[in-house]
Amino acid sequence: MKPFHLLLATAGINHFVFSGSKLAVLLYAVHLDASPAVVGLLTALFAALGITTSVSTGRWVDRIGPRSPMLYSSLLMAAGAATAFVWHDLAALFVVSTVVGTLYNVYFIGNQQQVGRHGRPEDRMGNFSLSMQIYSAASFAAPLVTGFAIDHMGYANTFLLLAALPLIPALIIGTNNLPFIAEPNSRSKASADAGSKTGSRPRSVWDLLRIVDLRRVFIAALLTHVGWNLYTFLMPVYGAQIALSASEIGMVVSAFSLAAVIVRSFLTTMARRLTAWQVLLISLCIASAGLIAMPLFSNISALLVLSALLGMSLGVGAPISLSLMYDVAPASRIGEVLGLRLAMINALQTIVPLGAGAIGAALGVRPVFWALATVLIAGTWATRKQWHAPRAKHVEKEVQS
Repeated sequence: MKPFHLLLATAGINHFVFSGSKLAVLLYAVHLDASPAVVGLLTALFAALGITTSVSTGRWVDRIGPRSPMLYSSLLMAAGAATAFVWHDLAALFVVSTVVGTLYNVYFIGNQQQVGRHGRPEDRMGNFSLSMQIYSAASFAAPLVTGFAIDHMGYANTFLLLAALPLIPALIIGTNNLPFIAEPNSRSKASADAGSKTGSRPRSVWDLLRIVDLRRVFIAALLTHVGWNLYTFLMPVYGAQIALSASEIGMVVSAFSLAAVIVRSFLTTMARRLTAWQVLLISLCIASAGLIAMPLFSNISALLVLSALLGMSLGVGAPISLSLMYDVAPASRIGEVLGLRLAMINALQTIVPLGAGAIGAALGVRPVFWALATVLIAGTWATRKQWHAPRAKHVEKEVQS
């Protein structure tokens, strides 16, 4: 297997564990008669520590390289998922959520730094698209496998299965079978100059946020990821409320991820016809419409169609935003940029599920769907001027060729 494909394979395994653990925690909490507010808290814990640790993790990855962070995070993810196998209590789910969510962030930062360094700049959109396809494939398989595993094996054995999988990436990395690419020398000096105009003053995340183009990409990334992650929280709760089985809920969530895999295979073609920002804005509009319609249906067939529509619309956000970040961010601070992106996303993933759980407990899940749609509409309107943003130079060259 080529190094790049091996890198993606290990990422897919750990993303499978992250997605499967998230669904298993939510369904187990509902099974234990936890309130929507508690379910929202458990969902928030998957991202809570990432708020304060992602930026420092990114700097750590920039400083020492991604090998050790990716190795240790895989081992600790296994330990975290195993907690619910040996401890059959609602309290164990708080440990699973915190450990698996936080350590997955560490792995993701190191992995995405490496994805951006493979190939030429003009290959980056395709590389990130393929990377996100792997994540989508894992997101498709994880709910499906987890749902059926819960129905046929029980919750404890399902968590044991999830705990065993991160040991595979740990073994591959620990035996030095996964090579790592250092920062390209040709970009080092330029990126250092671009990344710090502050003289001898210590680097700050505010220096990154002063880069206007990078700030706009952060906004788009937050919108798409909040839509993606809040949907994966809302759908299991809504499915349980309308009496869908674990297998049926897994099918609906998997349809979302499968659609994302499919649309990402056409991302390079779309980038030839539309700019990255045009694709993002169109996708956010479609996602808003899907979220408005979703809670109006309880039929499994309709939910599968709407879930697929949401997967197609939100699925383009991550690869495009990551590619745009690499285009405008200082190369020597890529890990820090990825960490800042995750910190922002995790902050919203912590706050929003808590608010969504509270609203869901008081008013039901439907208003939460509609509130999320309103946020996406507002964000799309606020960034509408980016419709006329020019292509990156290397993308423009590739389109012309």
